[in-house]
Amino acid sequence: MKQTELMNKLGLGAAGVVMPNGLARVKNEPVRVYNGFLRSIMHYGYVDLKELLCSGDKLTLERENDNPHDFFAVGVFWKGVKIGYLPTTENIVIANLLDSGISMHAYIGQIDQQANPQHALSVVIFTDIVVALPSVSSKFVPQQKTEMRKVYQSA
Repeated sequence: MKQTELMNKLGLGAAGVVMPNGLARVKNEPVRVYNGFLRSIMHYGYVDLKELLCSGDKLTLERENDNPHDFFAVGVFWKGVKIGYLPTTENIVIANLLDSGISMHAYIGQIDQQANPQHALSVVIFTDIVVALPSVSSKFVPQQKTEMRKVYQSA
């Protein structure tokens, strides 16, 4: 997916994002887009797999466009076994990004086998976005750094 398409999907295309002076290089950087608990884990593989799951394990996200209960359903899988869903109230953005072909990287966050099932298993989801890096010449402009510090402190 092109950068302009991604910006449009995120709602930044029409706003005309302006890059500050001195920023000429870019890189892909993972950005966390979700950190929360899975739902319906007691109805899927979690019960049988909870002893095998570890924080940091890679997960797979799959859109379920034909789900009769949730138009934006996103199933979460561990090694090919469904272990739950993203919550209905929090899955719209992730579903739209997946529908647009934007890749996501999902991992198990925390596991608490003693907790209520709604708070037993968390997932963290990242996507790569393009971020600007300062140009080499900006390292030699000390007043620019001072101005940026003022902006960050006032925010």
